Amino acid sequence: MLYKLAIRNVKRSAKDYIIYLLTIIISFALIFALNLISTSDAVMKLSKGLDTFQYIMYFINAVVLGVICFLINYTTKFIFEKRSKEFGMYLLLGIKKRKINRMFLLESLLLGFAAFIISIPIGFIVSQFLSIFIVKILELPQAIFIHLNLKSIILLSIYVSIIYLLVLWFANKKMKKSSINDLLTLEKQNERNITKSKKHRNILFLISICIGIFALILWNIKFQANVYDSSILTIALGCFILLIISIYGVMISVGDLILSIVLNNKKIKYSKDNLFIARTFCAKAKTMGFVLGTLSMLITLALFLLNISSLNKGAYDYQIELDSPYDISVMDKKEHLKDYLEVIKEDYTIKNHFIYDIYKDKEARFLKTLPSYDYTSDEKKYDSVIKLSDYNRLLELRGKGKISLNKNEYSIIAHLSYKNDESFSKIKAITLSNGLKLQQKDFITNNFWVRLSNTGYTIIVPDEAIYNLESDESHLIVNTLEKTTSALREKIKTKLKKYLTHINKEGKEVTTYYNVMVKGELEEETNTMTMIISTICIYMAFIFIASVGTIIAIQSLSDSNKYKYRYNVLSNLGVKDENIYKTIKKQLLILFGIPVLYPIIINFFLVYSINNVYKIILANNGIYLFYFLGSLGQFLVIYVVYYVATYFSFKRNIKEV
Repeated sequence: MLYKLAIRNVKRSAKDYIIYLLTIIISFALIFALNLISTSDAVMKLSKGLDTFQYIMYFINAVVLGVICFLINYTTKFIFEKRSKEFGMYLLLGIKKRKINRMFLLESLLLGFAAFIISIPIGFIVSQFLSIFIVKILELPQAIFIHLNLKSIILLSIYVSIIYLLVLWFANKKMKKSSINDLLTLEKQNERNITKSKKHRNILFLISICIGIFALILWNIKFQANVYDSSILTIALGCFILLIISIYGVMISVGDLILSIVLNNKKIKYSKDNLFIARTFCAKAKTMGFVLGTLSMLITLALFLLNISSLNKGAYDYQIELDSPYDISVMDKKEHLKDYLEVIKEDYTIKNHFIYDIYKDKEARFLKTLPSYDYTSDEKKYDSVIKLSDYNRLLELRGKGKISLNKNEYSIIAHLSYKNDESFSKIKAITLSNGLKLQQKDFITNNFWVRLSNTGYTIIVPDEAIYNLESDESHLIVNTLEKTTSALREKIKTKLKKYLTHINKEGKEVTTYYNVMVKGELEEETNTMTMIISTICIYMAFIFIASVGTIIAIQSLSDSNKYKYRYNVLSNLGVKDENIYKTIKKQLLILFGIPVLYPIIINFFLVYSINNVYKIILANNGIYLFYFLGSLGQFLVIYVVYYVATYFSFKRNIKEV
């Protein structure tokens, strides 16, 4: 009979907790899909950087499983508490606790097994969409079909088994400790309110806010463009711990604080349904402060992951333009460059090519301002110089507008970080080593290309100003009609190894491959890293957001049954249905909204500080705002889906007689 009850209860639970079931099915499906991707030979062969993806996923899945375990354990505990009176009645009827416990554990296992079975075909379909995403990111011409494999199914079954063994162990432990009286009164028990007075509440709130402000200030100090030390990771971890403490403190005290504000302001208190909504929310917030704190922490992590994903995508895109705006670039002796062209012509159609020289200014006026300059070194030190016509030709090949200089002027093009160096950027007048005096016209950071010369800056001078300057390097840049690949660089490294090999000071033979840059190889590497980071961050963020949405949803839908009487009273008093629905919308909006506000503020300042470092590898200083708003938009899309689903389920529940 108990087994029939278990099956009946599973059907009832599936109806009552549909949002929870959908969330764990999607979570298991995502785990399965990523297992299929990471174990697919076809995917791993796309790029050498993907070899590590499988091992990274093992670690990421451990974190995700912890969150899913928390979600399932919380929901199981919640269902247990809601049905505790039913279990107490079974005990009063003489049914042994062991059998009741077995029935409840069986129900949980049936739900988990159903989610596991359904997640496999869904995960398989999701993996095909992920393969399209990978192909698009890596800019590959062919599609990839992901095959089902036994290893991924076994991995998923192990993950699910671990989760449910832990969850059922906790549930079994709780049932064994519960007496008949405990079970009959458990549903009425609430989390203890930590703040026993308004004074304690206010102190806790203020201290928590101060801890948060201190953590953000410390974070900002460490994330500066000119600060690079080994303690940054330790400090960053410490800041996160302080922020988590701050989040819990704020969430524990905020419910009582909101109620106090409403009750002390008569205009707000008696306006429309404010008092009803405030008391309803605070009744929840005051008794589930730790849960709200956990939800707010998960939202903070989700937003941070989405922001990191966006910032890295922007950084990698800009890095390609910074490192390789042309399809192929080579630095070597001028007489060797024609051999590089011949090798390229074997597989590619050359659209255009250009050879230019970089000259030495031995005054090294700019170089001497840099902290890395070594006065004791015997090595030659010099500033890199390029003539105006060559620089303009390089701009033309990139589709950029030309610059102009008078005979007594020069411009300097440098990495953005050099502009922040006052001793470097304040040099206005220079005298070249050939005796020519020039005045600075422009300090250029846009269109900078790190391989323009072998330094992080280059002086641009009129053509006649290079008189008597010694040539230092010869460069070849090539654009091809076909898209380049990493195979071209490997071919150059093999065929022209003699040009890339030299004898160092110790008399050893050294091969330097950095003299050759192929855009296709760089794109493959950066796109692979973009794919890995984006996939991991979005995957974890979705699990965190979905867990938050699910917990708030099941709390709200459970309350809908209790609040049905209150809404019936409002209806009997003449309140129209549309007004009741508006009240429900506001009530849910506050419950969904309160855990989000503080994490949004925290993440804005975290991203603002990180931008101090990232801005030198991003397209412009303010683009982080675009990424922040984009990440917030991604979060809200998922979060609003849970809000809307909860609203319609809530409305349906209070309509049921």
